[in-house]
Amino acid sequence: MEQRTFRDEPPWTTCELPYTVTDISAALATPSGRRWLRLTVLPQLSPAAAAELAEQLLAFREDFFAVRRDRSTWLVVQRLERTTLLEHAEWLAGSNAALALWERLGTEGLSVLVTVALRVLRRGTPQARETVLTLLVADPTREVVLPRWAKRALLMVALADPDAVVRGLAAETAATQLPELLLPAWRAWVRDQSQRVRRATWAVVLGRRSDAVPAAQELLTEEGAPAPVRADALWALGQTLSTSEFAPILAACIQHPARELAEVAAELLWTQHRHPLPAQAALKSPHASVQAIGEWLLHPQRGSPAAGGGRPGMPLPLV
Repeated sequence: MEQRTFRDEPPWTTCELPYTVTDISAALATPSGRRWLRLTVLPQLSPAAAAELAEQLLAFREDFFAVRRDRSTWLVVQRLERTTLLEHAEWLAGSNAALALWERLGTEGLSVLVTVALRVLRRGTPQARETVLTLLVADPTREVVLPRWAKRALLMVALADPDAVVRGLAAETAATQLPELLLPAWRAWVRDQSQRVRRATWAVVLGRRSDAVPAAQELLTEEGAPAPVRADALWALGQTLSTSEFAPILAACIQHPARELAEVAAELLWTQHRHPLPAQAALKSPHASVQAIGEWLLHPQRGSPAAGGGRPGMPLPLV
């Protein structure tokens, strides 16, 4: 009986046991042969022989790239010797067998799993760090469920991550699961380089601290602050103030020379706070994309009823 699932694959025989060294060496030389080894040979070997072959297969890291959706690599992780698994955990955490890694480590005990996860968060690649945070903490459908203390430990490390994507994911997760992690240093978090961190922090503090709105107003008027930071302070005010309260602030920001701040103001005008005052101000903005929003809202035929023309929910007409 022969198996020819892949193009240019040699006729790997699936019924002749035991497999010879020549068979295995030839199979290791091609991607399809290695997949045959993972799917067909590994499950039939003794634990010791399977561990030896799994370690050989582990050397072909291109088979474990996360962009390759191939669950046969999970079989390699499941059959590795424990010491080999722990040795390679940092890069496996960012591979297409990452979930198999955490499921396997879960059988070793919670302390082992958390220790390895912390090691990955401190020393792994950005992709590995993001993946471990997603699989163990952020994903609501995750298969590995950690206790609160373990999630707290992982998030505290991830919040200090130098990578903006990892830090942003950590902040968004903390905002929904452990908001107390963001509260002590929230004034620093709202100035973070990552927009995801800033907005997650504002979402937490607006409902928990009475000084959040004054702080957002102060930050918005701080001319030395980066425009993206000020723009998110404006966004925060837009989530808590009424349209009548917010309209004068919006009108001032919509004419600001900083494009990013003006466009966030225009987006808030279009999506949440339609009012004649900022709509008229948009016509005098130095930015064409913002002027376009004012023109749409004030158009006599298709304008918004709140500001002169179209319905909320129309696509944002930024150019």
